[in-house]
Amino acid sequence: MRILCATDLLAKTDTAIGRAGILADQLGADLTLLHVVVPGESQMALEQRLQHASYEMQSRVRPPQWRAQRSPSVAVHTGIAASIILDAAARSDVRVLVLGPHRKRPLRDALEGTITEKALAARNCPVLVVRNEARNPYRRVLLALDASEASASAIHAAEWLVLTPEMSATVVHAHRPPYEGMLYSADVGPETIGRYAENWKRDANQAVHELLSHESDDASRYAIHIEQRPAAPAILQAIGYFSPDLLVMGTRGGGRPRRALVGSVANRVLHETNCDVLIVPEGSVGKMRSKVEFGGRRSPRGIEAGKIDAMN
Repeated sequence: MRILCATDLLAKTDTAIGRAGILADQLGADLTLLHVVVPGESQMALEQRLQHASYEMQSRVRPPQWRAQRSPSVAVHTGIAASIILDAAARSDVRVLVLGPHRKRPLRDALEGTITEKALAARNCPVLVVRNEARNPYRRVLLALDASEASASAIHAAEWLVLTPEMSATVVHAHRPPYEGMLYSADVGPETIGRYAENWKRDANQAVHELLSHESDDASRYAIHIEQRPAAPAILQAIGYFSPDLLVMGTRGGGRPRRALVGSVANRVLHETNCDVLIVPEGSVGKMRSKVEFGGRRSPRGIEAGKIDAMN
């Protein structure tokens, strides 16, 4: 197994190097640290930058900066960073790509996309974005799940990469009862609406249980938390409540044009949270073992003349 950690050698990305070392020790994996130097105006300037980058990379894999037991390999290349990183990940059969927090460049990011976005669009492997200093393995893990194959991949990745047999974790599922808005505008009492919402919440909880029972090697390790709000606000709310040191979530991808038109839950959460985030592209880790429906299995009964029958 191979882990690739790409660094721009800024101080903020040293967190990614430290976490990659911890993961390599945990998984018994080979680790490569990669830095890409963008060609400059002259060959002399490029050579100087290459020498400086090589020195900086070597300093990061020696004590006291390097704390992991396994020694990584170090690579310094020249070219376009995103292309070099994605090519290295594909050619080396990398199973996890570790990156530091993104340096925001609004105009360039809007035109070209970030390295994280491009890596996720390639769907070759999970991408771990590390923000916080790494001293110990992850302990508080939160999974954001729906009924998609991407969520199945997220479960597989979490159990393969970070969840040891003795660890527990929490699942957050965003759930909004359909037709709820209609009921408030109709002649429906609050008790009936409350029962209706509670039944949908119970169904959502059961669906999460079913998903975990099929996709997890140990479904009993998970506590389930249902948030009745849209996905991104629900996940951010759960992060604030549970204070995880790692969030795991799947993504269906779909490319930058789709994100620009309809937005991306993963993209929003990634930019608004302060914890580390492991994003797992659909199909990148294992295959979904079964199909589980979240909602859509029943509609409000007896909507006639603005009324709804009481739910059991």
